[in-house]
Amino acid sequence: MTPDPEKLGAELPAGVKGTMDGEKPPLSQVEELRKAIEPFKLKYGHYLTQIRPWREFIRLSKPEGDIQKRLQVNLSHFQINYAAIFLLQMVLAIISHPECLVVIVVMAVIWIMFLKKNDDPNWVVTIGGMELGKTQRWMALSGITAIVLLCVVGQVMFSAAFFCSILVLVHGILHPIPDATDEMNEMI
Repeated sequence: MTPDPEKLGAELPAGVKGTMDGEKPPLSQVEELRKAIEPFKLKYGHYLTQIRPWREFIRLSKPEGDIQKRLQVNLSHFQINYAAIFLLQMVLAIISHPECLVVIVVMAVIWIMFLKKNDDPNWVVTIGGMELGKTQRWMALSGITAIVLLCVVGQVMFSAAFFCSILVLVHGILHPIPDATDEMNEMI
């Protein structure tokens, strides 16, 4: 059966796009988001397996002259737990300040629009008679974003980071040194 020459140039039906490479294009925004997150999950997902049990984490005892040793061991042992607490605390601090939330959402929208526009090879940005390349545009928007975030969200971020660092120090000192047998049991 030979193909009809009139149908060869016809448009593809809605929802069908891409090259014939065997890869299924995302059909919804959720699938598109999952596809975008997948490389990060593969690269950084193993860190989530290093999180220590929270029951073990909340165990506290009075230090007996071994403050430095406790702090060194616990900072290393619970680093992913501390990072999770910091992230949660940062999110709560930003959510509790509506102006920070608005600025972050606006900056995210600007970045989304920029990333779509920056891929256009015909987009030319000229400042002071000088044409900016793709890298210079990235650097300019990154600098603007950093300044805006520091001016608006900086105080909230730094106060949350300070509070979290105090919490980490207190926990690192008050948590007993994890036993080697506990770590062996976790591996088994």
